[in-house]
Formats: sequence, structure tokens, C-alpha cells
Amino acid sequence: MPISDTPATERIELHPPPTSERASPRTVGVMSSVLFGVHFVEAVSVNLLPLTLYLFTQNAFFIGLILAINPIFGFIAQPIVGVLSDRTWTRVGRRAFYFILAAPIVAVTEVAMPFTTALWLVVVLVVVMQFFADVIIGAHHPLLAEMVPPAQRPFVAGVNLVAAQLGWIVVLFVGMPWVTQYREGQGDQFYGLPLYFMAAGVLLVFVMLVALLLKERRLDPLQPRARLSPRQYVRDFVDHPMLLRLGFVNMLRSLQRTAIAGFVALYATKMLLFEEAEFGQSWGYMPFIALIFALPVSLVMKRLNRQHAIILSFAVMIVCSAIGYVADTPSMLLVAAICFGLADVLMYTGHATLCTDYFVQGMIGQQSTTMNIFYGVGRTVGLVLVGATINYVFDNDYSVIWPISGFLAVVGILVLLGVRDVRYEDARQARPAA
Repeated sequence: MPISDTPATERIELHPPPTSERASPRTVGVMSSVLFGVHFVEAVSVNLLPLTLYLFTQNAFFIGLILAINPIFGFIAQPIVGVLSDRTWTRVGRRAFYFILAAPIVAVTEVAMPFTTALWLVVVLVVVMQFFADVIIGAHHPLLAEMVPPAQRPFVAGVNLVAAQLGWIVVLFVGMPWVTQYREGQGDQFYGLPLYFMAAGVLLVFVMLVALLLKERRLDPLQPRARLSPRQYVRDFVDHPMLLRLGFVNMLRSLQRTAIAGFVALYATKMLLFEEAEFGQSWGYMPFIALIFALPVSLVMKRLNRQHAIILSFAVMIVCSAIGYVADTPSMLLVAAICFGLADVLMYTGHATLCTDYFVQGMIGQQSTTMNIFYGVGRTVGLVLVGATINYVFDNDYSVIWPISGFLAVVGILVLLGVRDVRYEDARQARPAA
């Protein structure tokens, strides 16, 4: 196995990749299609669901608590599906089985959401929706490491990011104006119905049906695995120190991102008094930036030190926070959205591909979903803590989301000082020898 030339106190091992065969256009297309579908639903949850909850309660803490159901159930669903899918094999494949199972269930909850008449019904639907959406996400994360060789991963990650941002763009530029138009004609009755129905259709077509085209192959563990217990589950992750550090980076990334993304729709519509369409067409440029820069960044990422790229991402988020705090027009919010989107590209491409270098064959689903637990912790704490801060400390002043996010980005940069890109270091040392 290749071992980086590192100090004796910390020699970091890169495991052989599960595949050296270049991923086909069909494989990349299926991966991207599923990501488009699940991010479409995520965009609906982030941008429309808070406005639906506002019809039942104006308490920011309660809204944040309900929105936190997503990452809370991610702690349950994603580790379960990660471990099970490592050990699953069906006629339709390993990860694809979970796409086909979960997508229709999430679609039913989307169809039912506009017809709810009580807050407790909304909560029940959110619980079911988020649990099975996390099943889809948990089954998707291992695919980059399992089906794509290291040299191709940055490009495929870029293509996947383009598909994900397309989901957000359609929601913000098509769905949110449609919500405004429907509300002007129907009032608050069946609020958000067109967009919720669209989300259900996207899940059935772009996740469930397309998953049938994913041609997976069996992967055997590199070594015999110990009997899985809670203690062994933790050891399988923490015994790899770089994975643990990247986990903490993922948690801080999620915290600072959620502080903005979880409440920016309410900030724009309740404090800046934007219409849903104005919000969608200003903040909506955030995914456009990711769409434009995803492929160029992914093409150069394999030549960059990914630790530096992630540090740059946090620095751009600090700029985003400063601009968002003083924003008072859609155009200023647009500038903040551009910074947010650029930071997302750098973070996603750098962090996602760097993590795959340290996943172990036979535990890819388990370790990748464990990495996502850190993201879920950050998102849960972000939604609950920021919501409580807005409601109880700052008297429903949503502008506090910006300085909170900026502070967390600074902490993220400090944690990144202990992260290393061993594959980049090995390649750089090999060039003079060659």
C-alpha cells in the first residue's frame, strides 16, 4: 500500500481504491440524477417548509426545532443504511435498492403536505419525509468512492454538484414564483401545493426510476471485519485520525452554513419584506454560481491542495456573512448569495473528494455515513441553537444569522490547520523523482 512520506509520529496510510475502472457516462448520469432529485426535495425543505411552518407558529425556536428533525433522523437513517447497504445485494444492486424503496415514500409526504390542517400533522409528515430522504442520501454518499477511481472523482463530484444545484435553481426560480402566484389566487389554503407536487414527481422520475439503470458490482472487504458493535462502529472511524479531523471540519461547515441557509428565507421575507419571488430570484443565484464554477473547479481540484481549497471556502463564507449582514435590497442579498455559492463549490469538491481517499473498502457506506453524522450534528445544533438565539436573545431579529456564521467559519479555518491532503503531498514528492 502506498504510504505518504510523513513524520514517524504520524504516518498516514492511503488504502487502495475500490475501482480503477473509469466510470461510464451512464454511471455518472445516474449518480447525478439521484442527487438532483434529493437536492430538489432539500431545497423545498429549506425554502418552502419554513414558510409553511410560519402559518402555524411564528416562534423561530419552534420552527428551528421542527426543521432540525432532518439532521436528527439523519443520525438514525444514514448510519443504518450505510451499514446495511454495505452488506446488501439484490437484483437491482446494493445502493439502488434503497433509492427505489425510499423515493415513493418521500413523494407521498410531499403530496400530503399542502393538505395539513394542524402543526402536529406537519411534524408527522416532516418526520417521515426526512427519515426516508436521509435513506436516499445515505445510500448515495458511498457511490463516489465505490464506482469512481480517484483521478476521476473531482470531475464526477463537479458533475454531481451541477445536478444538485439544478435542483435548487428549479425550486428557487420556478417553484417559489409559482408558490407566489398560487397564493395570490388561492390565499393560504393548500399553501405551496404546486411546488410540493412537483417535488413528488421529481422523486419518482429522477430517483426511483433512474435508479434501475445503476449497474453496481459486488465489492469484497479488504480484510475480515470484526463483529459490528457500537464500540466497533466508533473505532472503525476514529482509528483513522484524518477521517476524524475531516469529520469535525464537516460539522463546522454544516454549523456555519445552516446558520444562514436555515433562516435566510425568513430573514428575507419577514425582515426585508421581500416577496417569495423576490427572495427566489435573488438568493436563487447562489446555486447558479455553483452551476457555473462546479466543473472548472473540479477540473483543477486534482492539482490543488484540497486542505487549502477548504480553507478558502471558509474565508469566502466570512465575506458572505459580512455582505449579508448589511444587505437591505434584493441586489445586495444576491451578492451574498454569489459568495455562498462559490464557497459551496470549493467546500463540496474539496471535502467530498478528500474524504474518499481515507475510506476503507468494505466499510465505505459505513464510514461515509458516519462522516455525514458530523454534518447532521452541525445542522441540528445550528437550527436549534440559532433558532433559540433569534427568538429568545435577539427578539426575532433574523439578521444575527450572519455574524454567527462568520464566527463559525473562523473556527473552521483553525480546525483545518490539522488536516492534510496526503495524495497531493505524495504526488508533489513524486514529480521531482520522475
